[in-house]
Amino acid sequence: MSRKSFVLYTEWEDAFDGQPNDIAGELIKAIFDYVRTEEMPQTDNTVVNAMFSIFKPAIDRNIGKYDAAIKQRKEAALKSAESRKHQANDRKRTSTVSVSDSVSVSDTLSLNGESVREGTNKVFDLQSIKEQLLSDEIWKESVCMQSTLGVSFISMLPDQLDKFIAYIVSIGEEQSISNISDAKRRFTYWWQNHGRKEVQDENKQVYTVPN
Repeated sequence: MSRKSFVLYTEWEDAFDGQPNDIAGELIKAIFDYVRTEEMPQTDNTVVNAMFSIFKPAIDRNIGKYDAAIKQRKEAALKSAESRKHQANDRKRTSTVSVSDSVSVSDTLSLNGESVREGTNKVFDLQSIKEQLLSDEIWKESVCMQSTLGVSFISMLPDQLDKFIAYIVSIGEEQSISNISDAKRRFTYWWQNHGRKEVQDENKQVYTVPN
């Protein structure tokens, strides 16, 4: 399958920066070749091979999600075409339904895992946000990196999600979260502007200077 996009995580930047330009260049070419052909890169460079093996699981996960989304869109297009044909027959009309073999993929389909866009008018079930976010391993890795607290943020995440949901409810903006992508975006904004400051304030120690 020919793929027109894939996710390159920002947290990989440090790994690239730590290598000479020739190694970094060879590695990114290997990643592009693998996404396009799904064949392991042919390189004798042990550093490139080692780094690629680290990135490969995340690349494979997102390739699978991308391919599944494409398949789902094609199946939906075929079902829609069949439905229109039956409706036309019921009305005793002659119509020709044409189904294109190529299904365009919107920018809401990406290897970032991120997913097929849900209805924008739908109010997202706030009670399911925490469960869905905590089950998304790729998102958890990314948000830990963005938190500046590293892996220690994993243990804090359930409590921070509860505080985030309580904040959204308190300001009456439940309607602003219509899908899981909205929830991820709003959580990042809330953490950067509210959650992180609260955690920093809780961790501050007050020292008393003796007379």
